[in-house]
Amino acid sequence: SQARMQLGLDAVAGSRTFTKDGKPHTVAFTVLPGNTIGSLPPPSPGDIFFDFEGDPLWQDPATGAWGIEYLFGVVEAPAPGHHGDPVFRPFWAHSRSGERRAFLDFLGYVEERRARYPDMHVYHYAPYEKTALRNLSLAHQAGEETVDSWLREGLLVDLYATVRHSLRISEPSYSIKKLEPLYMGNNLRSGDVKDAGASVVAYAAYCAARDAGNMAEADKVLASISDYNRYDCLSTLRLRDWLREVGAQATAAAA
Repeated sequence: SQARMQLGLDAVAGSRTFTKDGKPHTVAFTVLPGNTIGSLPPPSPGDIFFDFEGDPLWQDPATGAWGIEYLFGVVEAPAPGHHGDPVFRPFWAHSRSGERRAFLDFLGYVEERRARYPDMHVYHYAPYEKTALRNLSLAHQAGEETVDSWLREGLLVDLYATVRHSLRISEPSYSIKKLEPLYMGNNLRSGDVKDAGASVVAYAAYCAARDAGNMAEADKVLASISDYNRYDCLSTLRLRDWLREVGAQATAAAA
């Protein structure tokens, strides 16, 4: 069925044509009869949309250990009637101790938000966020009970799992970037950092500029990474909302 979608042989529920590499490109989708969109939690004003930025090639100068989660990015669900951009909250880390502090600050932020919005959830795309949170709790020997309770109670909602069990799209990948033309309108990706590989290269450039004392260049690179992460978080929010819309349409059409 995936191959038939890519070849344009199956009926579609919707599509969008946009300009890609200077040429018209169409992304089409269909909603599967046994879709799981209806099992998504009801929206809460406390919901947040979360994405990590990490550099597996960063090396701790003290221990030689590889890898760092240098940005915990969050977009908060907009308040009812709010028409501006949703609030973006970054938690930065540029050292191993900074990673531990950012991790604990993030846990504290979510727990404080849960106290105000008991029905909230943390949405992300693909399993990496769950795995990384568990690994951070083990590496820093902190927050293990909190992370375990999040996983046990279903606080973290992976929208990739919903997409995989609910949609077929006419693209060769189910990366969130392939889905974005369907729900991000004309606000498609731009800027120097457009994918995870580019963010790793950009973070290495940030570290090099910082270590050379070129703070103007370092700040410029960091801002581009922040913009990329903000877009990822906003995309996750828009995907959640779009999934609920197409799920409702599919349910109404089947009635």
